Amino acid sequence: MALASGEYPATLDDKGRVSIPARFREGIPENLLILTKGIERCIWAHTPPRWEEVSARLRRAASMSIKKTDMVHHRFIFSTYEAEIDKAGRIALPQKLRDFAALGKDCIVASDGNRIEIWDAERYAAYEQMIDEQIVDVLEEMGPLNLY
Repeated sequence: MALASGEYPATLDDKGRVSIPARFREGIPENLLILTKGIERCIWAHTPPRWEEVSARLRRAASMSIKKTDMVHHRFIFSTYEAEIDKAGRIALPQKLRDFAALGKDCIVASDGNRIEIWDAERYAAYEQMIDEQIVDVLEEMGPLNLY
């Protein structure tokens, strides 16, 4: 089952927990997420089956030098945590990941259908602004997509 896509405002509570939207929880087997650092300064949350696919791809990245492969493994694989969704629909975010993502009280929980991202709300707004400024160039680089 795939995750729903969308974005929702959320609040980081005093215990470092954030709510996962009910629409997203429907696609999460066994109420378990695997958390890691995202490419941007956010937290990625994968379902266990999806994490197995992603981590296997990371481990197979043999075309890189040993040093670069090790860097990728440290960034994504070494920094993983399991997070159980509690009865209130929340997950506890480890301090290390909260610090990495510079999470404040106001957050955004977003999903593209493959993974969930947890962002500081101000950082997310700035990231969206950057996307808005660069999207035409990015789409041109991608080639014809026949979006309209």
